[in-house]
Amino acid sequence: MIEFNGYINGKTEKYFFKKNKRLLTTLFLISYALLVFPIAIFALKARNWYVLVWCGVMLIAIVLMQYIPMSKKKKIKLTPHRIYTDTETITCVSEKVVDTKFIGDEKAVLDYGEFYEIIYPIGNASNGFICQKDLLTQGTLEEFESLFEGKIERRY
Repeated sequence: MIEFNGYINGKTEKYFFKKNKRLLTTLFLISYALLVFPIAIFALKARNWYVLVWCGVMLIAIVLMQYIPMSKKKKIKLTPHRIYTDTETITCVSEKVVDTKFIGDEKAVLDYGEFYEIIYPIGNASNGFICQKDLLTQGTLEEFESLFEGKIERRY
């Protein structure tokens, strides 16, 4: 069994929240694009300029949403505080979510020096699998790397 226990901090925490905000903004922009084009075409045909202005304001709001700071309580709820493996699965635990994936389903494991990020394919995606190396409480880094042999990419 390999276990990372404790809240991520420092560069790892910065990376985690930056990635989460980027992902959220991307999802909102994709949803926005799918909805706004039919609305904009209808508004242009109907010459309804208020709807077009509203579409522009919504786009600006989605982009600016990325710069709104998150409260400490919300950060703590989203931050993974325990990641552990058994023989077949890896589990990520935060106050809000418990996510379990099969070992072998990952697309890649990125090694950033201070932490590992486990990447899963889009249909099975999860962004909580960030393992800060100094939070390792059971097992060794060599054991962890042997679980994901051939999929580890160094990104220092």
